[in-house]
Amino acid sequence: MAYHSIQGLAHGRLDLLNQLRTFLVTTTGWTLHDDQSADPQPYFVFKSHGESGAEDVYLQFRISTTSGRIHVAAFQYWIAATHTGVNEASHTSYTYLRVEDSADFIFWLFADLDHVFVVTKLVSTYYGHYSGLLKRFWSGAVALTQAAVTAGSGVVLQVNDATVVTPGQDYVIKDDAGIERVRVSATDTVATPNTITVETLVRDYASGAKIGEDPQPVINSYYNAPGTFYAVNKFDGWTSASGQQGRCGAAHGGLQGETDPEMRYGTTILFPWLASMSGSAVYQELRGELIEIFAVGGGNVASEDAIQIGTDSYRVFNLTTGGWCAVKE
Repeated sequence: MAYHSIQGLAHGRLDLLNQLRTFLVTTTGWTLHDDQSADPQPYFVFKSHGESGAEDVYLQFRISTTSGRIHVAAFQYWIAATHTGVNEASHTSYTYLRVEDSADFIFWLFADLDHVFVVTKLVSTYYGHYSGLLKRFWSGAVALTQAAVTAGSGVVLQVNDATVVTPGQDYVIKDDAGIERVRVSATDTVATPNTITVETLVRDYASGAKIGEDPQPVINSYYNAPGTFYAVNKFDGWTSASGQQGRCGAAHGGLQGETDPEMRYGTTILFPWLASMSGSAVYQELRGELIEIFAVGGGNVASEDAIQIGTDSYRVFNLTTGGWCAVKE
């Protein structure tokens, strides 16, 4: 896994934006999909196909019109030629990096091709922001359409592999323009190419569309992660930029105080941060967990300490709102 981390000093928010570009593109291997550094509100859009090579992650980092912020947005797709996004996940009041406009501040960047986690330190307060894929609980396997399809009833989709779906079950289909939930009524795994028949298709889809259980679990957190986030979709599609709300919860059941350190061997226990869709009751679900970010008790550590577990090192922060977290380096 192409996992990387750095600590640095930023001379204001524009400097951090540029250092983030270098880290993601040169160090980690993301693609600079749209470079608008000359815009009055400079921004970059980064693209990744994930560690698996089969994902779709589009993240925009932009100098905000509000002081002390770099705005962050996630998209189902970004059209670089027209500088426009499809199905955005963001909120002007919450999804941003907390930064200084021109003063120096310390930062940490953690990323692989699936996600990015940014920590900034302003005076003595630590802020975290998470964007990118979740470690999904549903299958990431997808079937790819081999030809364009038209909306209708009893639609037959030509796909590369129909074994990833089961008749009678519901799935998500998406391309670069749309997304919806469909019910599979039949499959043919003998035909060349394989076919999947869906009961109803509301819109047209291009060749290369993906159909699967959860083909794009991309989120964009508040400035004080782990906590509330917005996703680019939910189980039945997209509503609005802030219409797919979720939240994170540490899987320690309130017992973290007894595990940092635990007395048998003096070790610090790492608890995963779970992620659920938590807005309207009609789409609530436990969807996955944050990648390489864990909750700890805080009794055996101080902010910026490192915890060594085997060959892996974890940097500890007492994040505002998020509390004590350990992030893999």
